[in-house]
Amino acid sequence: MNAFQIAVLVYALIIAAGGIMGYVSAKSTASLISGLISGVLLLVAFALSLRNPKVGFALAALIALGLGIFFLVRFLHTGKWMPAGISVVLSAVMLALMLWGLFRPEAR
Repeated sequence: MNAFQIAVLVYALIIAAGGIMGYVSAKSTASLISGLISGVLLLVAFALSLRNPKVGFALAALIALGLGIFFLVRFLHTGKWMPAGISVVLSAVMLALMLWGLFRPEAR
């Protein structure tokens, strides 16, 4: 397991935990469902990356891009750093990491 795969696993856990926190703090069923679905999809990306890093990192990059766009829109609408702004930054970092992992020479 390399650092990029560990990053996907950690990101999956953070996103799922964020969905649970959204439900606990604001009773947001949408946060719970979307956080858990995104977390599971990221776990699938992690599992795929163990067999084929290119496919796993590409899937994780797409999920990070989607979450980043979603939270950017939310941040621009609310102006609140928690959770939207932090999630934008986290998703942007993950997108950059996954693109780096995807296009590094060892992953080809």
